[in-house]
Amino acid sequence: MRDQKIEKAKFLFKNSGMIVKSSVLNENKFCSNDIAELISIGLIERVKPGYYILAEALGEISDVELAAAVIPAGVVCLYSAAAYYELTTVNPMSVNIALPNVGKLPILPEHPPVELFKIRRPMFEIGITEVDMTYGKMRIYDKERVVCDFIRLRHQLGEDVALEVLRSYMSGSKNIQKLYEYAEKMRIKRVIRPYVEALL
Repeated sequence: MRDQKIEKAKFLFKNSGMIVKSSVLNENKFCSNDIAELISIGLIERVKPGYYILAEALGEISDVELAAAVIPAGVVCLYSAAAYYELTTVNPMSVNIALPNVGKLPILPEHPPVELFKIRRPMFEIGITEVDMTYGKMRIYDKERVVCDFIRLRHQLGEDVALEVLRSYMSGSKNIQKLYEYAEKMRIKRVIRPYVEALL
């Protein structure tokens, strides 16, 4: 492969957030043989079918960012979101991603391990926000939604972890009005209120 084409590939990846779909590479005159050659010379790596990352970026991008980038319809949730906001000391074994419970499931990346949670549409939309990351924006549930999820799922996730998340939230910047608004929509306001009032 000519140096000029290698430089073109580097430029394309650096200006596309380090992760590029094969369709974008094809539009820029990189055929499947070119992509295979870029992998063989160690310039790029395949994250999952149809998604490639600049090899040098792999050491700089977090597992959460990588999973969010290759599952664009998803939202970082539960343990991964709690860890991002420093609401828990639990280190998740996989990246937790929420998806609406309609349509086909996406192909998961070869790395990192991802756990998907299908949520019905009205509930799925509550609390989605975007945060700036190293290579673009990441969709993640906001802190209030994360707290509500842990309280709502406290029997499955563990009451001790749910209380840790709530205590951490209450000891930092908080928006109780928004927390109660989400809790009402998620039908857990009567459950969460005593916990919150005990920590005020």
